[in-house]
Amino acid sequence: MISADGAAMRRVGSRPLGGVLRAGGVQAHAIVMAALFASAIVVAYILLPGEGERIAMLQRDGKTREARAILESEYNNGDRRQRTLFQLEQLYEDSGDLPQARKMFELLTEGRPRDATLQRQYGLFLRQTHDEAAYITSLGQQIAVRYSEAACRELIGLLRRAGDYKQERAALETCRQKGYRRPDDMVRLASLLAVDGEIKEASVLLRAVDDLRRLKVERERLQLFDLLIENGQPNEAERRGARWVKGNKDDGLALTLISLLVVANRHDLAIELARETSVPGDSVFLTIPEIMVERREFTAAEVLLRGWFEKAESIDGAVAQRFIQAALSAGAPDLAFACAQKVGLATLGPDAILDMARGLEAIGRKSDADALRLSAGLGAPSSTVTAASKPSFRDRARAWPGFRVASLDQWRSELWKRMASENKLPPPLVTLPVSANAAHAARPLRGFKALHQARRLSSYRRRLNAPPAKKLNAAPFDFSTVKPGP
Repeated sequence: MISADGAAMRRVGSRPLGGVLRAGGVQAHAIVMAALFASAIVVAYILLPGEGERIAMLQRDGKTREARAILESEYNNGDRRQRTLFQLEQLYEDSGDLPQARKMFELLTEGRPRDATLQRQYGLFLRQTHDEAAYITSLGQQIAVRYSEAACRELIGLLRRAGDYKQERAALETCRQKGYRRPDDMVRLASLLAVDGEIKEASVLLRAVDDLRRLKVERERLQLFDLLIENGQPNEAERRGARWVKGNKDDGLALTLISLLVVANRHDLAIELARETSVPGDSVFLTIPEIMVERREFTAAEVLLRGWFEKAESIDGAVAQRFIQAALSAGAPDLAFACAQKVGLATLGPDAILDMARGLEAIGRKSDADALRLSAGLGAPSSTVTAASKPSFRDRARAWPGFRVASLDQWRSELWKRMASENKLPPPLVTLPVSANAAHAARPLRGFKALHQARRLSSYRRRLNAPPAKKLNAAPFDFSTVKPGP
């Protein structure tokens, strides 16, 4: 048996496959057709459209309800794929169902929190739906994921419009750390820091902006100048101020900067700034003698005023008034009179003309003083007033309202009481007799001197009326209780 089976297998194996199939009753072409048919079925199954393609075809054909129904069924069955959520969001947004669209967007952002494109699309959706609070939060998330100058500018603008200065400062600082350098916003951050008392940080920001972009607005320059002075850097403030004034030739800015230095008691830097930004004869250079007059350097101020007047080509009314006031304060009424003759008296007030006339009389130029009064229409010249027509000090004292005393000492005491009551001070405690200071009683007593003495006497009275110091009634210390040390 074994030998017969082996012989049969050897005979089958020795014939070709076609012969074998023919021997079994199967045709070769039938097998080929069956294989082709099976492969076609497989390819057709593979080419069948999936759910995504079906939804896309339905959307293309305008059958959004059928597409939405398919997607909702998949969503209800637990499908949370990004493609399903995104297609649902698009269908909800197209159909106007904004709450459901926002819900799909939130699920998308929760699943992909580091996707900058998705965060930007979500922010655009919130902006279009006018949800400003959520849009601000979305902008902050966008900046945290990936820095964007447009997002920073939009976020800062929204917070500034809402008046939320604390959040605006936090957004500015965050954007600045990520590379945001818009000059206007950096100036705004410096202002917020200065309001919070962080002077040093604010000056650093403004200096960086001025170094790179150069501050153009006068308000911003004045802010930086003031911050530098407060931060103890007046020399740098003077250097930057000189650069600004030289670049724009702005006399108003120069005068403002000089006044800030004078207020800060830095007269030396104010004079240096005026010298760097002016020429003799202009309004800025005039501030130098004005500062010297304030420092009581009258001789140097007079020299500078004379040099300024010689080189001044045209003087307007405001500058003329400044010059005349400085000249009178420096003790040069002749120089003030020359300036008044040059510009005319129409630009001067009556007080300035009277001061000038008094100054001319003091230096012996009474004729000029009388002519000045007459030309200004301020009454009769001083030469017409004789000594006989001038009332004496005692007559003027008797003409004082409420004068009812017989002696000068008594009048002086009443004067002290009157001035003390007008200035809400306690009345003097004592009255000085004539014999106490006869020479002083013989001199006229001016108002300011009487007021000073009244205040001093009032302080004496407060000291005399002060309660006595309390005495200590403590028992004497018993030294016998003290134990000697080791």
